[in-house]
This record gives sequence, C-alpha cells and structure tokens, in this order.
Amino acid sequence: MKRARHGAISATHSLLARADPDFAVVYEELFELLMTKDRFLNVKTKELIVIGILASKGAFEALRTHITRAFRVGLTDTEILEALEISMMYGGTESMIHGGQVLAEVTNRAK
Repeated sequence: MKRARHGAISATHSLLARADPDFAVVYEELFELLMTKDRFLNVKTKELIVIGILASKGAFEALRTHITRAFRVGLTDTEILEALEISMMYGGTESMIHGGQVLAEVTNRAK
C-alpha cells in the first residue's frame, strides 16, 4: 500500500489493513487503477483534479498528502497553485487561500 501511494498512508489505511485486510486489498486495487496508472488521463492530471476537489471540500489533511504525491510525480508548485486557483471558482475563496497555505507548508518542508 505504501509503495503505490509513494510512501504515504493514513492512519485509516493502516487500520483497514489490520482490521479488514480483504476490504483493504480491494480498496487498494481501485486506488491503483484510478490514481497510479496513466489511462485516459495521466497521473499528473489526476493529482491536480484531486487537489482541486480536496481544496474545495476543505479536506486539508488529505490535501497535504496529495500535494506531496503531486511533487513526487513531477508537478511543480506553479501547476498545483493553478489547480487551487481553479478550485476557487467553484469551491470558494477558502479553497484557494487554505489550499495555498497547505502548498506553502509542503513546499517549505520539502526544502
């Protein structure tokens, strides 16, 4: 699970792996199909979509994980910022402001 997620799994994923491994396997197979393989969309595009959705929902902890993944798949902070700017149009100013704060935190940690 950690390998497919570029080393990042949440406490919930760890709990699933221990408490319901059958479900965790199926869930992980779906994640791998949708998020780790270039299919109709490439992985970079998928991460940008997820970043916009998470920002607009206010899911800032998950946003940290996906911004980190976005850097690992080769996205730049400018590309991620544009996704956050777009999220503002449909998710409100908070999605860009708070998403930008998360981006700055992750960027500063990476340096």
